Amino acid sequence: MNLQQWIAADLTSLRQRLGGFVNVVPPELWSQPVDHGGLPPLAIAWHLARHHDVAVNAVVRRTPEVLDDWASRVGITSDTWQGLSEAEDRDTTALLDPVSVGGYLLDVIDHTLAWVTTAAVTTADLPDLDAVPDSAAALAQLGTPTDRFDWLYAMWAGKTNHFFLSWEAIGHGYNHLGELISLRNRLGLSPF
Repeated sequence: MNLQQWIAADLTSLRQRLGGFVNVVPPELWSQPVDHGGLPPLAIAWHLARHHDVAVNAVVRRTPEVLDDWASRVGITSDTWQGLSEAEDRDTTALLDPVSVGGYLLDVIDHTLAWVTTAAVTTADLPDLDAVPDSAAALAQLGTPTDRFDWLYAMWAGKTNHFFLSWEAIGHGYNHLGELISLRNRLGLSPF
């Protein structure tokens, strides 16, 4: 197994497990915190999708985000930087359609998986993993406020493409997958 196959396998596994949340938890349960505490599943799924999309597409690949095709269905067509924060923006989540957010989340991973899989055949499309992309420019292009997101600008500054693929696309995904699976199980919807 080479590096691209390994990344593809991790993304495939992440997508499959996220599908175990998206396809099991009814959309009407996504908007409320489970057990009256913490973040609602909708805020977590939106956050996860935004981080992955911005990191992989806007920062590493410098291509249009997957959200461009989903924005009107998801419910947000401007200020798309919303969702990058770990905290819930209730005004934003009130606008979101859970079914579309679930579809967008899975589609973001599908796009990354297709890119990595295709790049495994033609490596010309893969970035230098040691190169440092201009993450600040990508965040600024989204209109991400520097005062509210100074932590994100700082966290991404100087990071290599490897970081964005290994952490934002995979590690961060598994981190919030665990959170979503815990919520699914606390709702009594574990398939096991």
